[in-house]
Amino acid sequence: MEESIFQTFLLFAYSDIALLSVTIANYAVSASFVGREIRLSRWRMEKRKKKLSEELRKFQEKPQIEEIKKKIKEYDSEVKRITTRIWLLSWLGAVIFPSMFFIISFVSAMIGLNLKILVNDPSFLQHQLLILSIGTISLGFMILLFVIRTIDSAARKIPIPEFKISFRGGTERIKYKSKQKEKIFFCLENKGEDIAEDLEIFLLFPPSFNIDKDINYVIHKQGLESDNPDYNAAIFLEKFIHIDTTLDFEVIVTMPDKQGTYEIPINICERKTGTHEDKLIIEIFE
Repeated sequence: MEESIFQTFLLFAYSDIALLSVTIANYAVSASFVGREIRLSRWRMEKRKKKLSEELRKFQEKPQIEEIKKKIKEYDSEVKRITTRIWLLSWLGAVIFPSMFFIISFVSAMIGLNLKILVNDPSFLQHQLLILSIGTISLGFMILLFVIRTIDSAARKIPIPEFKISFRGGTERIKYKSKQKEKIFFCLENKGEDIAEDLEIFLLFPPSFNIDKDINYVIHKQGLESDNPDYNAAIFLEKFIHIDTTLDFEVIVTMPDKQGTYEIPINICERKTGTHEDKLIIEIFE
């Protein structure tokens, strides 16, 4: 029995040393994400705060106490989650906190290994130290798993641009009279967490639409290999679109003769994200 307890203490001592090494190695990885996460987290909290203020302003017009409390609780919860995420990637969260438990477990194991030298009747203290060593190494291991999960999440969630396109006014559907020449305004918003770079925006019109030439865009007829053969594309080139920024694109178009509902496919090519596909609707009436 004593030999078995001795071997258990020895196993925990070796495990603590190994886990301490893993903890330090983890920080070497997490440190590369800390700066980016702090910058993004400040931006996310500021954005969430602005959104909360707008929502509370709406609720104050028609006081809804429960909804206000709910929104504030959601905001506090999100801020807490973001703060915890940053802390787990920091030196304190990734190294000091789990290492503290591993060191306590290691010290307990070492005392347990030498307990016969320290006291006359070690049997009771051996069990207490064994429980302490098991408990602290388990807590440290759980925290280490949380840190690894946070590192994995930070590595996977690379900030990228995200796009929302609409007609002017935020609508995705618009009506025009047939045979009429119109200036159509498209609005492209970057709703993501990073700047969009080297963009090519293709606004694809069915063959029955006639696009007028303009210096702001290039007109290109789609070939048979395209997903939209015979469509005419008005192509815009943009160097970049900042975060939370909306750009307007104006296309001069003569509407088709026939009334009906027409889909306008939109392809946005960006350097980091590749191609984003979307569509808007134009309704033609007599």
